[in-house]
Amino acid sequence: MKKNHLILILLVSCALLCGTAQAVTLRINVADDNTGEAIADASIYIDGNYIGKTASDGTYSYVHSSKTDLYLKVVKKGYRNWVDYVDYDATRVYVDMIREDVTLTIELYDATTLEPIVGAVVRVESEDYSDSEVSGRSGSVNFAVKAGEVYNVEVRASGYADLSKTVDMESSDRTVQYLLFPSDILGIRVVDAGTSAPIEGAEVYIDNTLAGKTDADGGLQLHLERAKRYTFRITATDYQPYQETIYLDEDDVFLGAKLSKSAYSVSIAVFDEATKPVEGAEVYLNGTLKGRTSQYGRFTLPKLPAGTYEIMVRASGYADWSETRRIAGEGEEIVVELGYDRADVTFSVKDADGNALAGVTIVIDGQAAGVTDSQGLLTRSLVTNRVYNVTAAHDGYRNISVEADIPPGTTEFSVPLVMEREFNIWVPLVGIGIVIVLLIAVVVVLRRRTSNQRKGRSRGGRDSL
Repeated sequence: MKKNHLILILLVSCALLCGTAQAVTLRINVADDNTGEAIADASIYIDGNYIGKTASDGTYSYVHSSKTDLYLKVVKKGYRNWVDYVDYDATRVYVDMIREDVTLTIELYDATTLEPIVGAVVRVESEDYSDSEVSGRSGSVNFAVKAGEVYNVEVRASGYADLSKTVDMESSDRTVQYLLFPSDILGIRVVDAGTSAPIEGAEVYIDNTLAGKTDADGGLQLHLERAKRYTFRITATDYQPYQETIYLDEDDVFLGAKLSKSAYSVSIAVFDEATKPVEGAEVYLNGTLKGRTSQYGRFTLPKLPAGTYEIMVRASGYADWSETRRIAGEGEEIVVELGYDRADVTFSVKDADGNALAGVTIVIDGQAAGVTDSQGLLTRSLVTNRVYNVTAAHDGYRNISVEADIPPGTTEFSVPLVMEREFNIWVPLVGIGIVIVLLIAVVVVLRRRTSNQRKGRSRGGRDSL
């Protein structure tokens, strides 16, 4: 039994040794057919099955024990597929990949008009390629080039600046578009020197002739002959003029101009309603306190840049004053009249017993202001820092006049008024008359009675006799 096992082991070992001896390593080298450079990451297929990619040196090792020829396929983007049979016992194969032909189309347009450029000379070059064409009516040219290569493109056209570009061709046709700038073009951009904000509407003069105005981006394009000297003058509202003399060379394509704001002195004079100067009034510019007025009610803003500002003046006891003002000239004076603050003034009218009087007419400085309500009250909004003459009138009561002094800074103020009933002399006279009439009547009645009694006595005496 042991002998049989030993024989079996020997047979298996022989079979393995024979199999190992028959294994073949096929080394595959992949390179560019034209340059001979190794091609990395090329895909390897054996008998239709993907088995891997070439290394950085363009090689791949494939171990097999096949007894039949191998169907080898190599694929790389930008190259034609390589396919062929390899002997089953071959140990090395060289694969030369041929680049695919692709079309490079170049389209040329005028940068200012966007029209196609006719007659431009276009040259395309690489290490082993060079060709040139002239653009036709469509402004385009075509070149048959190799995929996967890098090409240098140079464009020359009469009246335009030369153009140089690089194009990386991949595995398919490619179209590139280029703008050619006229060789006499000059770009001008005008900005604020302080904020760098573009200045729209700035007027650009060349040799004292208006050439145009800047757009919303502060830009203006001009066509000027090169190798000449020009004087540029740029003006804009609220800005100091800019002037410079420049010699334009072939490479000069841009002129940047920074304009500084014009600055002016502005005087502010502050008065009250009585045209008296207001001292200590606060002057604000765009919400920022700039200072206070002098004893003469004046304040000066020196060297204020031209522009539009919100000016506000505040003073205790006065209503705020504000105005949006455009500053565009030297020595400008702004006159401010401050109105006094207003307060709700309530007139409270009662009689001598403390009872509220309704319907009382209130007159302020000779003008009727209204009548009191059921609670004897009347409220009016009056300017503060003033003395008012107030009169109250009501039937059956004596008129009352007082002076109401409304202090500055007051928002609510009360003026109490007490009215006394009016004395009517006819009332006591009528009463006295009635009393006199009554007394006379009583006297008459008494006299009549006394007279009757005397007559009665006299008659009785006579009868007794």
